[in-house]
Amino acid sequence: MKRIFLWVFVLIIAALGGLYFWLFQTPDKNINAFYLIPKDAMYIIEANNPVENWKNFSKTEIWRFLKKQKYFASIQKNADYLDSLINENSTLLSLFGNRDLLISAHKTSKKDYDFLFLLNIKKGSKIGFVEEAIEKVLKTSGYTVNNKNFNNKTIISAFDRFSKETMYFSVVQNYMLFSFSNQLIENSILELENPVLGMDEHFLNIYNETSEDGLCKLYLNYSYVDDFMLCYSNEPNVMINDLSKILLYSGFKVEIEDEFCSLEGYTNINDSIDSYLKAIMLSGKGKITSQKVLPSRTAVFYSLGFENGPKFYRNLLTVLQLNSQSYSEFEKNKKFIERLLKIDIERDMMSWVGDEVAYSENEPSKYTEHLDDIMVVMKANDIDYARERLDFIAEQVKKRTPAKFKKVDYKNYVIQYLEIKGLFKMFFGKLFSKIEKPYYTIIDNYVIFSNNPRTIVSVIEDYEAGNTLEKNEEFDDFIDKFNKQSSVFSYIASDKQFPLMQKKMDVATRKSSVENEIYFKSFPQIGFQITEKEDKFYTKARLNFLEYKPDTSNLYDSAAMAEENAEDLLDSMDDIQRFISEKFEHNVIRDYYGNTDKIRFEAETKRGELHGRYREFYESGELKVYGKYRRGEKRGVWRFYNKEGILEKKERFGLVGRILGNVIED
Repeated sequence: MKRIFLWVFVLIIAALGGLYFWLFQTPDKNINAFYLIPKDAMYIIEANNPVENWKNFSKTEIWRFLKKQKYFASIQKNADYLDSLINENSTLLSLFGNRDLLISAHKTSKKDYDFLFLLNIKKGSKIGFVEEAIEKVLKTSGYTVNNKNFNNKTIISAFDRFSKETMYFSVVQNYMLFSFSNQLIENSILELENPVLGMDEHFLNIYNETSEDGLCKLYLNYSYVDDFMLCYSNEPNVMINDLSKILLYSGFKVEIEDEFCSLEGYTNINDSIDSYLKAIMLSGKGKITSQKVLPSRTAVFYSLGFENGPKFYRNLLTVLQLNSQSYSEFEKNKKFIERLLKIDIERDMMSWVGDEVAYSENEPSKYTEHLDDIMVVMKANDIDYARERLDFIAEQVKKRTPAKFKKVDYKNYVIQYLEIKGLFKMFFGKLFSKIEKPYYTIIDNYVIFSNNPRTIVSVIEDYEAGNTLEKNEEFDDFIDKFNKQSSVFSYIASDKQFPLMQKKMDVATRKSSVENEIYFKSFPQIGFQITEKEDKFYTKARLNFLEYKPDTSNLYDSAAMAEENAEDLLDSMDDIQRFISEKFEHNVIRDYYGNTDKIRFEAETKRGELHGRYREFYESGELKVYGKYRRGEKRGVWRFYNKEGILEKKERFGLVGRILGNVIED
């Protein structure tokens, strides 16, 4: 008996020894996680010690705030549950060791996206009952569990009858896959046959440069950023679209504290693409100084930096020549403008440009309500020479085009007009195409262009009053966290950008944005910077955190407010509004529906009285009333229309109306 027991004991020891040797001494057949991530990943998060990292992150003020939102609360629930699948099994846990976790984001429909989780189970992958262990844990937790075979791999589905959601799992060599999308699991399994990211030398170059320090690592795949952003808006962002073409990948180390989130790393670019942005990034870097003249109400601005304008111009020509069609179109537009106006664009427009050109969108001022308050700021290396060349262009415009605008003096600033369509787009891309036929003025060493003279006047007023972005303490503290020089710098003031962004959203996204406004505005400053550095570009991003608390003290019922008529509006205008109306808008005043850009009425005036054409509109834009004033009184025949555009009645006013009566019978 003892002999039998001894042999059994020896066999057990031998078996355990063999198991130990198999688990820990035989080579692992591990694969690179990026072989399993589908190529359409917009971003990827990598954590080498996810349990510890998650504990640290979950203690921050940022996470405590975010998890109040339903979506982020569900992430914590899912992350906790995913970890518990293995954490609760001590046998498996001892084999897995320190696990690596990757999370990738993929678009799954026109307006939605989902995540794929990859957990490195390391030695545990050598045990054949991993799938069985997962199924056991899921069934014990009350899920309805099924499995299927896909491409020789088992996909386990777990249905939660309470939430009506289904989770999907699979084990592929040393990784356990998890997602709420079966398609993402299948795409991951198929990716292994022909991996893209894991074999892309551009991505691997960034991967190897990304620091191991920090809470986790974040990788951006710019090829899909523009499409991803359409989840939130129907209108493409031209700056994002350009970035998605010229930039390839970014890799960041991520740091998250109570008051901020920072990302720091490198970005590479697509050398084969012709782009103004590529020309900028190959032209050195410039100082970020436009905040000296940008108003404190700036919602977003992009600063493009380079050594100087002439160097950028030469690089732009070199880059455009990579594509014969792009270069031919550029030369065609350039020669057309030069022949028409008898100017030299390089001499008259680019030779005086310094090391920065900026684009900004601003929160409307008192004088730019209901309008797009956008502008371009060009820093001059010699402001006197810049003024000379711009004056020359303005004179040529007057000679060669129908434009009859005369320069206007406003508080010792000269406001001029340039009717040159497409000039800014030609040099700086689609983002700058919004500035067409601009007005301009000069403040300090900067030339400021805008489509609307109201914006020019508003910027002058802000500058004179000291209401500039440079003197905004929050911005000043924020920009100190970035390099003073860069190739591209973008800044967003969330509280000011939010209402501007809503205008571009579809109805469904706008409704969702209202529900989540507090989460957007709780990151009041967002910055992104790319700076030339050898063969790559140093990249930094930062999001400041401060919980937003809506101010309800000034709420009012707009529907109950009495509507002003044209005479009331005219009487309420201040001197600056009257100046703008007289000098730039042919004495036409306009009123709008609420906070929209839909015109309620517009009326011509003369010497402070209603005089000339008057038109009133329905909110749909259809004409409602048409008539004329003379010296503040209605005159002639007035026409009244219904919402279908059908004339309902006519009325006479003035002397004829008093004699024959107001009503005109058909």
